[in-house]
Amino acid sequence: MTFKMRSLVVICVLCLSAAFASAQESKFMAGGGLTYATEIKNVGINVKGLYLFNDKWEADGGFTYFFKKDYTTWSALDFNGHYVLASAEGKTLYALAGLNMTFYKIDLDDAVGDALGSLGEELDGMMEEYGSEYNPYGDSYSSMGGFDDSGSEIGINIGIGGRMPISSKLNLTGELKYTLGGADYLSLAVGVMYAF
Repeated sequence: MTFKMRSLVVICVLCLSAAFASAQESKFMAGGGLTYATEIKNVGINVKGLYLFNDKWEADGGFTYFFKKDYTTWSALDFNGHYVLASAEGKTLYALAGLNMTFYKIDLDDAVGDALGSLGEELDGMMEEYGSEYNPYGDSYSSMGGFDDSGSEIGINIGIGGRMPISSKLNLTGELKYTLGGADYLSLAVGVMYAF
């Protein structure tokens, strides 16, 4: 996790903590779940905090970590505002819009090892047996492990979501959201949230 990403996660936690400290009678909810993103083509786990300002407006902050796939790890930090379209008997349907920051890290060290397979081991053995002067690849062999890249993309979220109570304090949640920006993707999230 890069310094930039850690800083954003810390800011998110501090904002959620501040919201929690000022929360009164179930105005704050927190939970987690699973997310699938289309362009990332993978499943991730998410954590989210939600603050209910009034009957029509809510705000959330969340972090999603997508499992490593094809030597790439993705994660996303989201801050969204919700406008409640309908609410009855604890069920809520809302439209959402907000900011997204998507992070990626490509680690091809494993890919180089997979591609070289036993060739790398044989070359190491030959170098030990014949001395360091036997290296037909020159310095390039020793630097083959450095194929890494990381970065981030800023985007805008638009979508729709809902909550349905499954007990007096627990809610089942679902969200369909499209992120527009450097990393365009549609995501579907399901989870549970606890009302404090």
